[in-house]
Amino acid sequence: MYDTVDNYSVEVVSDGAKTRIVAKSKVNPKNIANLNSYFQKNTAGQYEKYEVTDSNVDAVLSNVIRQGITRGLYIDNNVDKPSTNMPLNGDITHRQIRHKRTIGEQNYTSTGQKLSTHWPIFQKFRDTGFGSIIRATMTLHQVCASRCSFCSTINRSRKDAISLDEAKKFVIDLDEKQRLFNEEHFPEYNEKYRDLTGSDIKLRGLILSGGGQPNLWPHFSVFVEWLSDRDIELGLITNGFPKHIDDEIYKHFRWIRLSITPEDASPFYPQQQFDLQRFPGSIQNNAHQTFGMSYVYGPWTNDDLLNRLNIAANRWGADYVRLLTDCNLPRDLQLTAHVDLGERLFRLGLVDKQGNPTSKIFHQLKYHSCPSETLDVWDDNQCKLQIYNTFWDTTGHEVNGKSHCYPCDSVTVLEENANNAERRFNPEKWGTVTNDEVEGLYTRPVQAFFDPNKNCQACLFVNNNKEVRRLTSLTDAEFDQISNPPHIEHVNFP
Repeated sequence: MYDTVDNYSVEVVSDGAKTRIVAKSKVNPKNIANLNSYFQKNTAGQYEKYEVTDSNVDAVLSNVIRQGITRGLYIDNNVDKPSTNMPLNGDITHRQIRHKRTIGEQNYTSTGQKLSTHWPIFQKFRDTGFGSIIRATMTLHQVCASRCSFCSTINRSRKDAISLDEAKKFVIDLDEKQRLFNEEHFPEYNEKYRDLTGSDIKLRGLILSGGGQPNLWPHFSVFVEWLSDRDIELGLITNGFPKHIDDEIYKHFRWIRLSITPEDASPFYPQQQFDLQRFPGSIQNNAHQTFGMSYVYGPWTNDDLLNRLNIAANRWGADYVRLLTDCNLPRDLQLTAHVDLGERLFRLGLVDKQGNPTSKIFHQLKYHSCPSETLDVWDDNQCKLQIYNTFWDTTGHEVNGKSHCYPCDSVTVLEENANNAERRFNPEKWGTVTNDEVEGLYTRPVQAFFDPNKNCQACLFVNNNKEVRRLTSLTDAEFDQISNPPHIEHVNFP
């Protein structure tokens, strides 16, 4: 057993037929990741996938020990070159990334472009300093059936789970209690919001996500049935569809996103092929629901898998397949991976020369920011996302009987220094309120719970922060002139 630079334990495991590197969390050794393959640059500068074997495992292991369990799986001629979140060669505009932002990327991801469809809550914040939590995500528990090497919460405790009553109370606090609060204390802005959206200021969109796999939580079906009677749009992010869950329950979701894992990371994939997994008939070609897939590009990827993603999307009636790079990577290597992904998609004919999709696959250009990109964004030392969004993660719930909310779901992969991603939710670093005090996010003026200038320099949602900053600086006349494009969907998940 060896220790890596990013504080994991790694060892070589061989069963005779296959050799792999196993990484274990030191925080919770039950959480493991199998490192079965790696990327190495060829003479053309492109990454090629190689399996870990007896003949190369020592070299790969050495790289993982020195570079970490994420960076260590990318091997080129400059193996000792340090990774960084500081921009190289100026900025991303100097990189040759074959990418085109599409309507699909605007609709199915959080880019900040939907925020203006809720402009009265930002006018309210401008004038009063009070937030409006219209979007929330819940993790429910920390049990997952997959063992992905890029897991962003590999240091979690699987015992941290919430009860059904706690889940319901959280929703009631953000839904009907927030509605009553705004009707009483901010009727002017509530009326403007109702005129614009048809709803009072309250929780509009709720996502059930991981943490653990949400539909493995024991109360999943009962909770979803209860939610279906409320005026809240529901989203689901899951790795799969357990057979003990009635397929009809999925009809209650406005959208569902299936995360496709490395094929050797999910034991429920028959023959280690994602496209052979159980798929609910209630989702397939459901005209009242958006169904999509998400895939993280990395050393576990080859051309065959990318082509099968497109084939499966057509067979299952998916609306899209989102591809992005590993957010555990530092900025410079993440951008390099984006370059490689864009070129690979073009080579396979899945995007055109400009990066426009020729299939249901779109490439999301999501990457870490650097300090020069966040200048003046957080001049008040406040993350702007907490004005309208909260993410409740159950970390610490078993010990404390409560757990914290966060402004976003991506704090676990932020790196201020190379190989320093926590890969867990740390309330002392990024937490806002605990779940039993979530009302404080809208009944008290927005406050700085932590300094993002110190804790979030590698932020993945800088554009969202900038858009909130812009909206909260508009004049009344500028608010009145806002016109939202008709093609934007899923506006309750900004």
